Amino acid sequence: MRIAVFMGGISSEREVSLRSGAAILESLKNQGYDAYGVDVTEDNLITAFTENEYDLAYIALHGGYGENGTFQGLLDMLNKPYTGSGAMESAITMDKAYTKAVAKMAGIKVAKTYNSVEEIDGFPVVVKPSRDGSSVGIYFCNNKEEVYNALKELEGKRPLIEEMIQGDELTVGVLNGEGLGVLRIIPKNEFYDYESKYAAGGSVHEYPAKIEKSAYDKAMENAVKIHNIVGLKGISRSDFMLKDGEVYFLEVNTCPGMTKTSLIPDLGTLKGYTFDDLVRIMVDTFRR
Repeated sequence: MRIAVFMGGISSEREVSLRSGAAILESLKNQGYDAYGVDVTEDNLITAFTENEYDLAYIALHGGYGENGTFQGLLDMLNKPYTGSGAMESAITMDKAYTKAVAKMAGIKVAKTYNSVEEIDGFPVVVKPSRDGSSVGIYFCNNKEEVYNALKELEGKRPLIEEMIQGDELTVGVLNGEGLGVLRIIPKNEFYDYESKYAAGGSVHEYPAKIEKSAYDKAMENAVKIHNIVGLKGISRSDFMLKDGEVYFLEVNTCPGMTKTSLIPDLGTLKGYTFDDLVRIMVDTFRR
């Protein structure tokens, strides 16, 4: 079986995707797989998938076209198997507003959402693009003027306004419906921004998270619930905020980072999985 690792892409997470793809490709080769990398750019958005020879597409694309189901739908039309979640599931989870609605219907606590500036009944609030990730384009606003400015900056990106939950940031990995564990993120900056997420030493990963058992169990339960309700496959990573003993769901990632500073490799160790194990399992459970 020949495996093509698709990485790069044209989203705001291109550089991280290249690093994830390189790490995955190295792992595949070390394990004896016939694998090679494909850098997806603006010039080969379609031809990268149609003009390369491969038996399995390993998706290492983050954000935008990588996780919104577009490429997954193309692979479905090409009748090419690929790793991770399907087109519809990826599209749903890429939209934070849709995913929050699903979570809320499932009885999972979420941050309050405001449909307009006039609805805001307290500050601070967070304004962020509904269909982007990696802490890109997030604005922390303390008054309506700042909210209006943020909305202007995010025009055309389906901005989402929600109450700001200030507490501990948690993330939970799920592998084919199995909860891997809960990790607490301690950023060096005030917030878990892009630098804290991807720069070496940008944050401390505490795993397993040293929090109350009830909160730990609830985060695990809700991450697995989201994974299963939406019908995700392979690896997913759900993010939460812990405040006053309550666990608030933020979002779920269907193709989380696999770099040396990423969270999933850390979480995998809590169940005894090495990086190579995670990559191999993704190959073994690809979408047909």
